[in-house]
Amino acid sequence: MKIVVCCKAVPGAVSDVKIASDGKALQYQSQLQAMNECDEYALEEAISLKRAHGGEVTALTMGSITTQDILYLALAKGADKGVRIDGTLQDSQTASAALAAALSKLEYDLILTGTQSRDTLSGCVGISLAERLGLAFAFAVTQVEVEGAGGIKVRKELGGGRYADVRLPLPALLCVQTGIRPLTYVPPARMLRARQQGLRSLSLKDLGVTEEQIAPTGYRFHSVFPPERSGQVQFIEGSAGDIAAAVLAKVREVL
Repeated sequence: MKIVVCCKAVPGAVSDVKIASDGKALQYQSQLQAMNECDEYALEEAISLKRAHGGEVTALTMGSITTQDILYLALAKGADKGVRIDGTLQDSQTASAALAAALSKLEYDLILTGTQSRDTLSGCVGISLAERLGLAFAFAVTQVEVEGAGGIKVRKELGGGRYADVRLPLPALLCVQTGIRPLTYVPPARMLRARQQGLRSLSLKDLGVTEEQIAPTGYRFHSVFPPERSGQVQFIEGSAGDIAAAVLAKVREVL
């Protein structure tokens, strides 16, 4: 079974957060790139499936050369290959378009993604990717069972403590929920060996697309702003009678 895991690099430690001068984005300082938590759980599930059923795991990410650290982490955990799309597309729709173009150049029976990105709290890349590739998919998957070469059985969360068991034909795409299995620790020596392995890099030109072709349409960011304070806390001191009178006065003021 050939499995591709879409992994996103997110800021590990962030400082000096502020709103950009155009008021439409956040700016921050970060020297550390980490693998998105949901995506790391998807990677763990992919490696577990490989150990149980054979095959190979490819980790796929998109970003500048600094994002390669998460690919080395994937190799150290047990992935066989690492592929990076050289681009800095942050919008969910453009990201899914670029990932779909890259996946068209890779072999796969199963694609795994996380359910949500930690930096933008977006949860639609996996769903959009499945739509672009025309694949059956399941969201918030908590369990995967391979049923021969033709299909898989998955358990997915429905909310409110309810679950559903679904059978999907292969190839398919699964958006994996956190906690599907424990995260494994990577010894430093294994990480050093992983850094000696080669990675494949694909530019948007290699994929046959341009940023203009995959630019999002139908919406735009209007503004980014800090939370607006709608109230405040006031400590009332004094005797019980004084406090009761002050509270009653505040209630009457509001009403």
